[in-house]
Amino acid sequence: MTSETQEKKRNLQEKLYDKYRLVILDDDTLGEIKSTRFSIIGFLSLVIGISFLISILTYCLISFTPLRYLVPGYADIENNKVYMELNEKLDDLEVQLSEQRVYTNGLKNILNPSGRKLNLEEGTPAINNEVLLSQENNNNINLSELYLMPPLKGSVSAPFNLQKNHLGVDLVAPKNTPVKSILSGVVLNSDWSIKTGNTISIQHNNDLVSVFKHNSKLLKKTGDVVKKGEAIAIIGNTGELSTGPHVHFEMWNKGLAVDPEHYLKFN
Repeated sequence: MTSETQEKKRNLQEKLYDKYRLVILDDDTLGEIKSTRFSIIGFLSLVIGISFLISILTYCLISFTPLRYLVPGYADIENNKVYMELNEKLDDLEVQLSEQRVYTNGLKNILNPSGRKLNLEEGTPAINNEVLLSQENNNNINLSELYLMPPLKGSVSAPFNLQKNHLGVDLVAPKNTPVKSILSGVVLNSDWSIKTGNTISIQHNNDLVSVFKHNSKLLKKTGDVVKKGEAIAIIGNTGELSTGPHVHFEMWNKGLAVDPEHYLKFN
């Protein structure tokens, strides 16, 4: 690098840091009103700083205030996200409503198997005597008087035991054996849980509920109407409480667990 080039570079650096004075004069008297000193590098730093501050303030106004909805394109993207989330929630609610309707219709079939309309006259909440009599007779039937179908043919590996909180029986059968409904009814729940695996429960007449746990596969959904002897699941080994292929079968009558072996034979 020649001395001339070095001198030009030094002169440029000196010019950046050279001090300049800006003076405001009165046009009539030529008297000094105000003056200030500055350098080129200081002026450039001030311009860059102000520009950066304006950019930050603009970003904050657009991102965190309602002004963002006035920006073309930006507001549309945000609204689309909101609409998509609302549509997903609406779809979930429609599915739940559909399942609830199926479940309600199933309960109606259980409570009113004849399908006749219940006529209510003004001032007299009377129900069709035939239906009422049928329901009263059903509620008075003991479980021992019902013809129950065993869920499968197999051996009992663990019996009912209240002291050990084993509120059902464990039934062992060959792999892929279908599990059948002991009576006609409506599926109260058909789902998977960590402890009991694939579990399905069915509401029957006479305040009877049957529960089947640890299945490999569930064949019915919540709200489905099932007939006696219809396959509802496949025997399996799912859930933390399962130690081998089997089905844990429970019977609940009027809110109390009962021993299935008192009412059914499994072999």
